[in-house]
Amino acid sequence: MTTNVPCMSSSGLKERNIDDMTNDNKEHKVTDSDKTAITYTHCYKPLFERGEFWNEDCKETISRLDDNSIDLVFTSPPYYNAREYIQYSSVADYMHEMEQVFLGIERVLKPSRMCVINISPVLVKRQKRSEQSYRIPLPYYFVPMMEKIGFEFLEDIIWKKPDGAAANRNGGFYRHRKPVAYKPNIVTEYVLVFKKKANFLIDKVLQNNSFVNGEYERTNVWEIQPETKSWHTAPFPKKLAENVIRYYSYENETVFDCFGGSGATGKVADSLNRKWILSELDTEIYKEATERWANGL
Repeated sequence: MTTNVPCMSSSGLKERNIDDMTNDNKEHKVTDSDKTAITYTHCYKPLFERGEFWNEDCKETISRLDDNSIDLVFTSPPYYNAREYIQYSSVADYMHEMEQVFLGIERVLKPSRMCVINISPVLVKRQKRSEQSYRIPLPYYFVPMMEKIGFEFLEDIIWKKPDGAAANRNGGFYRHRKPVAYKPNIVTEYVLVFKKKANFLIDKVLQNNSFVNGEYERTNVWEIQPETKSWHTAPFPKKLAENVIRYYSYENETVFDCFGGSGATGKVADSLNRKWILSELDTEIYKEATERWANGL
C-alpha cells in the first residue's frame, strides 16, 4: 500500500537559457529576470519502498534533484495538443517548455548516461472538408533541441506496432488508387537515445552485474505490441520500458520519468530492482495511477 504525505514545493522555478550554460552545466549566469519570487503550494508524494511519485510540474521535481544524481531518464513527453495538456498555445510554445525541462534533465543526469525519449509525429486532423490534415514532426524537432542543450545523439530506435494497431488513413487511396493522394497507416514511433557528454569513455561506467541475459533486441526496429487495455489515453507498453531499463541501467540505480503518466516506468523499474522517481502534472491521472498501484493493478 502507499501512503500520501504532504510536501512543500516551489512554484516559481527559474528558467535557464541555453545560451547561459556551458556544456557540462558548471556555470549558470543569473540575471535580474531570473530572480523569480518563490511561492509554496501543497503537493503529494505517495510513499513507495523503492521510489517517489510526485504530483507536480516535473521542473519542480528536477529542481530538488542533485547534479549528476540520475542514472537513466526514460520518458514519453505529452504531445502539445493532447487533451490532458492543453496549456501549449503552439508548437513553438511546446518546444520551449520541453527545452526548459531537458535543460534540467541534462543537469541531473550523470555524465555518459542516457536520456531516452519515446515520441512520434503528431497527426492533426482536419476540422472541416475544405481543410487538410497534417503531421507535426516532433522527433525531428527534438534531436536539434537536445544537441543544442549539450546531449550527444546515439540511437534512433523504431518501435513498430502490428498493422492492425494503426488508424486507417489510406481508405480513400485503396478505392481510387490515384497518385499523390497516398497516405500510409502509421505503425511506428521513435525511441530516441541521447547521452550526456563526458570527458571519458563509456567504459568507465560499465559494471560487471545486471547482465542482459537471454533474448534481446538485435536491431533498431523493436516489434512490440501496444498497450490496448490501459485506462490512460497514451500508455506505452511495459515491454518498451523493460527493454530501455534493462539495456541502459544497472540494478539499484535510479531511473527518472519526468512525465510519469500511468506510472509504467516506475512499475517496471521496481520489478527490475531499480530505484525510480516519477512526476505527473495532471492530478486526475496521478490519483488514478497511484490508486491502481496501491491496489495491485
